[in-house]
Amino acid sequence: MQTYLTGFNGVSEALKRGRGILLVARQNSRTAQLKKLAQEKKVAVRTVSGEDLDRLVPGGAHRGFALEVREANRNNAPLLLEDICGRAGDNSLLLVLDGITDPQNLGTVLRSSDQFGADAVVIPRRRSVGKDADSLSRSSSGAVEWVPIVEVANIARALEELKAGGYWIWGADMAGEALTKVNLKGKTVVVMGREGEGLHRLVREKCDGLVSIPTGGRLDSLNVATAAGILLYEVRRQQGFPGIKL
Repeated sequence: MQTYLTGFNGVSEALKRGRGILLVARQNSRTAQLKKLAQEKKVAVRTVSGEDLDRLVPGGAHRGFALEVREANRNNAPLLLEDICGRAGDNSLLLVLDGITDPQNLGTVLRSSDQFGADAVVIPRRRSVGKDADSLSRSSSGAVEWVPIVEVANIARALEELKAGGYWIWGADMAGEALTKVNLKGKTVVVMGREGEGLHRLVREKCDGLVSIPTGGRLDSLNVATAAGILLYEVRRQQGFPGIKL
């Protein structure tokens, strides 16, 4: 299925992967940058009218350019958990999202996952956001191009499969043990729950343990995307920042 990416950062990252066809309706410094990148990556560039671009992009929400892509080819992620388990190293890190529904949160989570080298983000097929390729590309600033996303039918069963693959499963929960006191080394899965509701009961029961982030503010919790970034950082810190330049 064809779709259109319209955010500058998202289009830039997709072009770096050699994806799509760049459509240009205006000539300015930004479209010049995109055209140069497209040429470097041997991506086709087409000049179109503003009216044509308005027709192709829903609501005309573009800034004079768009990248036509096939959504199914977003990245070369493994589609099955067994693929991940089969290639996982000793410090493999996965992030599992138990029903996050806000696209901005998912985008921020993907950016953190990219920066801290998560091997994949696992989401439930039916209840998570992420079907709108352009919104996800924008909210993640293009990180969706680089972070493998695996969709599963059932999160609880997926956690069982990951346990069988040698992973330790840690659920984020305000009642959990402080993450600085927990050994997060080795093959690790971090599970984030729904905004305001937390982990589903069955998902919580599949976790090997629960971890929390020590805080001292007046509010009762952190935003789920912020919490995910902190947890990913702490896992990588304990693992010695594998693959990250210090």
